[in-house]
Amino acid sequence: MVLAITVIMPRPANALCEFCVKGVVESELQQWATDIQGGTYWRLTRFVRSEMTAQKIWLVSILWEDNLLPAMMLMADQLTAVAMQQMQIIGTFMDAKHQLETQQVLQKIAARTHKDYHPSIGLCDFGTAAKSLAMSERKADLTSVLFAQRSQDRQLGAVNTASALGEDSDKESRIRQFREKFCQRHDNNDGLNILCDWDQDGVPGPMIGGQEPERLNKDIDFVRVVDKPWTIKIDMLYPSLREVLTDEEEEIFALAGNLYAHQLFIRPPARALQSLPGERITNMQKIYLDMRSVIAKRSVAENSFNAIVGLKAEGSGGSTDYLIAMLQELGVSYDVATSMLRTILPSYYAQMEVMTKKIYQKPDFYTNLYDTPANVDRKEVAMQAIGLMQKFDIFKSYLRNEASLSVLLEMEVVQLQNEIENELNQMVGEGD
Repeated sequence: MVLAITVIMPRPANALCEFCVKGVVESELQQWATDIQGGTYWRLTRFVRSEMTAQKIWLVSILWEDNLLPAMMLMADQLTAVAMQQMQIIGTFMDAKHQLETQQVLQKIAARTHKDYHPSIGLCDFGTAAKSLAMSERKADLTSVLFAQRSQDRQLGAVNTASALGEDSDKESRIRQFREKFCQRHDNNDGLNILCDWDQDGVPGPMIGGQEPERLNKDIDFVRVVDKPWTIKIDMLYPSLREVLTDEEEEIFALAGNLYAHQLFIRPPARALQSLPGERITNMQKIYLDMRSVIAKRSVAENSFNAIVGLKAEGSGGSTDYLIAMLQELGVSYDVATSMLRTILPSYYAQMEVMTKKIYQKPDFYTNLYDTPANVDRKEVAMQAIGLMQKFDIFKSYLRNEASLSVLLEMEVVQLQNEIENELNQMVGEGD
């Protein structure tokens, strides 16, 4: 088609004559076909081959090897470097993201830890009020035991007691104490002038009855002596630190003597308790054993009184300042708070009174509940712990109540047993 265009197209369409055109064409075609060496065919072929060769050389060497290939290699290197740099940037973003998230988590943990492990002042109230509570409880137990021992020594007439010489010496000592400490001369229609006269000469003298109005009749007043005060100035653990008995100790001992074993047994002499030949046990020995049995039953009944006195005896004093501060927060003045505690050594009862009752009467206690959940949980645990201590005290009270009931039941059983023994003895006597 190229040849046709090359040969035919230059010819004009309006030839002068058809014959001329036809002759020329035939002549040229014949020459193109026969003249291979120098004809148009050879020239075109050589030209095309040279152009194709030049084209190939230009395309491969110049365009590709000299221009495109280096440019594409540089472009590939550039793209690779840019891609790596882009990945490094993305990696930096990812590192920064993880770093910021980690810092955020650590800051949240630090803030939560600071919030959770920062106890509130309201929580410290429980710890300070309960300070040395165990020591006060131990002193309370020791006081109850010593009071029980003192009562037994008094009833058995142990040496160095007022009843060592018998019932008369005990009553004489108690009457003298009543006369000089607790006698209210206006009682009994103003008829105690002679009984309460100190010198007992039959003529009422200047010294009649108790000289301290606040102590009158305290030997029979359980409310003023035991029930009302939070702390009683009794220290049975270190009695040597005081040269004389305190007023409270005298009043407690006098009240205990009037409530329990007011009438002492007439103790038999030692000679009457000797065993007789041929007898396993004498009647006097049986009577003495019965007396001790009654004393044992009295000790069970007196145990509740001794326990109450022990709970209100002076404690360790480790929380005195804190208890006074708590009472002051309730609006109580320092002097009144001190008088409520009555001593610098608050009793176990006083400490429990504040921890189980007074501490919840402060408005700040409820406003401080608007606190962190951890502190609220800590307060709840502290309240549960105090509640457990209170329940254990109630449990010990139940045990004392059960002991008293068991003694009453035993006494009823003893009466039935005596009736049965009497019937059996009668039956044996009638059989004889």
